[in-house]
Amino acid sequence: MKRILFYTDTPNYGGAERQMELLAKHLKPLGFEVSLAYGMYSKLDEKKDEMRAAYAKTYLLPVLHKHDPRHYHYLRDLLREEKFDLLHLHLWNPGACRYAFWAGHHAKTPIVTTEHDPFELSGLKKLIQRHCLRKTDRIIAISSDNFGQLSELVENPKDRVFQIHNGIELGPYLDNHDKASLQIETGAIVITCVAEMHPRKGHKFLIEAFQRLQKEYPMLHLVLVGTGPIEQDLKARYRANPNLHFLGWRKDIPQILRSTDVFVLPSLREAFGLSIVEAMASGVPVIATDTGGARDIIENGKSGLLAPPGDSESLRNALKTLIDNPGQRNDMAKNGLERVKSLFTAERMARETAELYENLLGD
Repeated sequence: MKRILFYTDTPNYGGAERQMELLAKHLKPLGFEVSLAYGMYSKLDEKKDEMRAAYAKTYLLPVLHKHDPRHYHYLRDLLREEKFDLLHLHLWNPGACRYAFWAGHHAKTPIVTTEHDPFELSGLKKLIQRHCLRKTDRIIAISSDNFGQLSELVENPKDRVFQIHNGIELGPYLDNHDKASLQIETGAIVITCVAEMHPRKGHKFLIEAFQRLQKEYPMLHLVLVGTGPIEQDLKARYRANPNLHFLGWRKDIPQILRSTDVFVLPSLREAFGLSIVEAMASGVPVIATDTGGARDIIENGKSGLLAPPGDSESLRNALKTLIDNPGQRNDMAKNGLERVKSLFTAERMARETAELYENLLGD
């Protein structure tokens, strides 16, 4: 069994970290034992008990923050002592894990890198990013946009950059038939958005589109799931609208999706869009903005609708199309579910990653 070390210098526990855990879990039956190294400042340590099912072992590095240069020494020594077959760096942003590139290089450990939240860097940060990526043997891009960005930064991209989409476990969505109690009247049309309440997620444009449609469809409701820095501002601004519901952070996402007629992700910038995949796996028709991974997930007009980012009128038109055409909603929901089963499962993600590992390690 090949021994893999996942490493991240993130202070957070969010979507990227859950994807790492899911990948580690599904690599195990494919012959890979995955361990995880992270800093003592990270919120990952609060989840160490939950992570035991996915990781063979976790290593808590005694570093104070993501900029602590001791990341390099502790990780290099860990790689040398434990003799891992491969180091997989998980970058929570394009400038992350910079000490780890050197640690892996000097420990003579093959390096694979995944960017989980890709965006364009500039100036000195871009030069550092390019220099770090030179130390990487294989680079995983999570979307076609990400693939294009990364291919421009490295030499011989055809041999080094590979696209592997994120995935989900279908069970919680396919096997769940319960609906959430949303305290919304029977017969209402429910629009749902599951996203961090951050300006880049575009909630403002979805709410504007919803309010314009309310005059025509008084039974229309908008359900917003998530927390974040603009949550209180949005609540204060729109609290007078009785058809706008702020649910905060929830564990029962599959049940909420089962209670949904149309799912919308209105992001201005989106790394991938796992919530789109989750909605499609739940048999819900989706609308998303044409950015990042969304255009990889949705075949526009077949398995969902794409709208320009930052355009509330386009969102309104897309919503009206699906509200007025229940047959089209059903067709898109069916097509979306089949697309997820084919392309966006955790098993597929792990299988393609395992193949990349095996090719790199020479097996």
